[in-house]
Amino acid sequence: MNVVICITIIAITGILLMKRYQPQPVLIGMGILMMFIAYEANWIDAILVESQSTGVLVFDAMDIVRITTSENIVNLGLMIMTCAGYAKYMEYIGAGTRLAHTIIQPLYRLNQPYIVLALMFLLNMGLSICVPNPLSLALLMMVTMYPVLLRLGVNPVGAAAVIATGHLMDVGPGAVSTLLIAKTLNMPVPNYFVGYQLRLYFLVAIVTAIAHFFWQKYRDRVEEPKAIDTCESIPEAPIGPKPYMIFPLLPLCFILGFSQYGFPGVKMNVTLAMMLAFGIALLAELIRHRNLRTVLKSTTVFFEGMGNQFSYAVTLIIGGQIFAQGLVSLGLIESLVGALQTLSLNSMELTSVLGGGMLGLSMVTGSNVAPLFTLVPLVPNIVAHLGLDPITTMLGMQNGASLGLFLSPISPVMVGVAGVAHIKSVDLLKRTAIPVLVALLTSCVGIWVLY
Repeated sequence: MNVVICITIIAITGILLMKRYQPQPVLIGMGILMMFIAYEANWIDAILVESQSTGVLVFDAMDIVRITTSENIVNLGLMIMTCAGYAKYMEYIGAGTRLAHTIIQPLYRLNQPYIVLALMFLLNMGLSICVPNPLSLALLMMVTMYPVLLRLGVNPVGAAAVIATGHLMDVGPGAVSTLLIAKTLNMPVPNYFVGYQLRLYFLVAIVTAIAHFFWQKYRDRVEEPKAIDTCESIPEAPIGPKPYMIFPLLPLCFILGFSQYGFPGVKMNVTLAMMLAFGIALLAELIRHRNLRTVLKSTTVFFEGMGNQFSYAVTLIIGGQIFAQGLVSLGLIESLVGALQTLSLNSMELTSVLGGGMLGLSMVTGSNVAPLFTLVPLVPNIVAHLGLDPITTMLGMQNGASLGLFLSPISPVMVGVAGVAHIKSVDLLKRTAIPVLVALLTSCVGIWVLY
């Protein structure tokens, strides 16, 4: 009976998310509903433990939002917010645009459009480590990379597809899903990034670049050529001075430099790395403008970026954890573990199943964050009962959720790129589908071979 209730509520939640209802209140509301059902059915004794209980059931149900918020905002929430604030400030001072322009310059000399296409995809993948938001990176590349590809004779849809898929895997110390999984595993972010993400990331990047080369070339041959619009409608992004190109790389240098991969004697965390880099950027802006009032006023960009991320990612964490707690209260973990034990899945099979599930959820919701924050907290209990490796399982889930964005015509990055390029998101999907599926297969095989 409890499994039927879980499936019903999951289905209703999925339908609401597909219809673009705001995910946070949907997840919180459904999570609290499941807790009430579990309490009334005597599957749990209380919603909150006695030490946290208010003494009134309804109050306990509402207070769980406060407790979950306070537990997350200090650690994971603050890390996510500072990463977002720093990325926004890099955009404001033109540091990201300067980095992109500097790296693109050597490609101007090549006169092989499809080779440049593949190389620019690899460049985009590299920049995704420094720019943790898929849509922000895609819009930055539409300003810098897209006009270059068009001038080389690349089809506008093919160029847009390469740019849209540049953030193919949500990796790097500043990526929201990386921070979530590292926290869930109780593992330092550099250890998860270097020890598990990086090798797989390089493998998938190279194979997908080759897939883009052949697929875009094939589609250009079988499709009618599309008219190339002028790039005048694309807004120009600010370009900072040449030395500013190092700023997007600074947090990564701090995080990896003061770790077991550099100088382990200094304790460094993601939030501190972002704040140090932000301080250096502010000092550079002060030297550049020589106006203290202007520079101090620019800090509002950083704090606005933090606030925007709180309203989205951090509240999604809260909603996802409450929803997950609701599923646990209905006994889904025990039922799922029993089913998986019956199937006798090994680590690779479980990783493939959960990764495929995350891919599907990401496709229908248009978000990789909401499914991950809902299901990742449940994984440690599941794999612990099965005696399997939680790290590779979560890595497969993270990759599946990330790749699902580029198979969804409603994801913000697909809609945003299609809008700037003046094409339909469905047409863009035709160009991203095969390279993304190749990336998914490579990811699954890579996890099996490498780990």
